Parts: sequence; C-alpha cells; structure tokens
Amino acid sequence: MLQTSYLVKKKLRILGVDDEPIIRESMAYVLEAPHRKIVIAKDGQEALALAAKEKFDVVITDHRMPRSGGLELVRKLRERNYTGKIVVLSAHLSPENIGTYEELAVDEIVGKPFDSTELRELIAGLEDEV
Repeated sequence: MLQTSYLVKKKLRILGVDDEPIIRESMAYVLEAPHRKIVIAKDGQEALALAAKEKFDVVITDHRMPRSGGLELVRKLRERNYTGKIVVLSAHLSPENIGTYEELAVDEIVGKPFDSTELRELIAGLEDEV
C-alpha cells in the first residue's frame, strides 16, 4: 500500500500597522503569498480592535503614529498575553525606546524606509518559528 504524507503549511496571519497609506500598501504587496493572510490597520487603536477579534501570528507596526503609536500597541498586546512575533518599523528610535521594546520582547526592529527583500526574508524566517 502506498502511503503519502503531505506537509500542510498553516496560513500565517500577519497584522500590519502604519499610519501612512503607501507603507500599508507596500507591506501588503511585499508580504502577499498564498500561505499568508495579511490584515492592515491604520493605527494602534484599530490594530488592538482587530487583535481582539482575530489571532495573529505576527504583528508589524510602525513606531510613530497618531492616536496610538507602536510602543503603546506593543505594551497593550503584551498586557493581553500576546505571544506572537512583533516587528517594529521606524526611521528613528531613541536608545530609551529601543530598550523599552527589548523589555517588551520585540523580535525585530527594522529601519524605515524598509527594504522589501529584507522584510520578506525576515517574515519568512519568523514564519518557521510560529
């Protein structure tokens, strides 16, 4: 009898958060793949509302956003016992902010503007960990 086993990859759920429409569009385009579901939010408040309704494996967030920035988003996610991967995007972070993100167990900090290949490879690496 012939036995075949298939490795079925689960769909990676990614929440991308940025206040700039072009960055949101770029994230969605760069990370699009059949084995991924990408949901986009325009700020931390919208991201928290989405995260309350749906489980995400990876959250990619900008640091500086109006209403609710990346640091506040990450704090609130951790308060809610979010254990998924977190990537922060930022053009400028103070050493204090970097230290706070490290304390909150952020997985990666990526400079803005981000390199599409670098972001794609980073998410592919995190994909293997979730």
